[in-house]
Amino acid sequence: MQHRIAVAALIGGLTLTTSLFAGRFDPAESLANYTPELTKEFKQLLRDADVEAGAAYFDRKCINCHDAVKEGKHGKGPLLWNLFGNKAGSKEGFEYSDAMKGSGHTWDYATLNYYLTRTDRAVPGRIMNFRGIRKDKQRADLLAYLRQFNEQPPKLP
Repeated sequence: MQHRIAVAALIGGLTLTTSLFAGRFDPAESLANYTPELTKEFKQLLRDADVEAGAAYFDRKCINCHDAVKEGKHGKGPLLWNLFGNKAGSKEGFEYSDAMKGSGHTWDYATLNYYLTRTDRAVPGRIMNFRGIRKDKQRADLLAYLRQFNEQPPKLP
């Protein structure tokens, strides 16, 4: 009897674990199938963003793979110059994953915010070895910092 209970508990646990992992990469949540929108609260965070804090975050977490200068070269990750308004996976001279090339979205505040929240959910199969930024303020600060690296920085929402 105890053996059956243990087996049932194990199977139940495996079912729960499997369902958690199955939902982890729900195709409906990928940017190939989903168009995110910014919340009113996140728009305000962008307007109030601390560009210096965004620069510090970039220097701590992003600079090892990315550069944002106009005349730079791709590193482990693509250059982020003119990121806003650029189709994902399309920067010439960088070898993107098939997942990123096939995601079909264009980078804007909403898609970048969604992507940077959980990269594995937004573009399953991406190569970038970075899970995401959980804190809304940190993402807003980083986006405010990155927007200045566009020929024509996008207006804040």
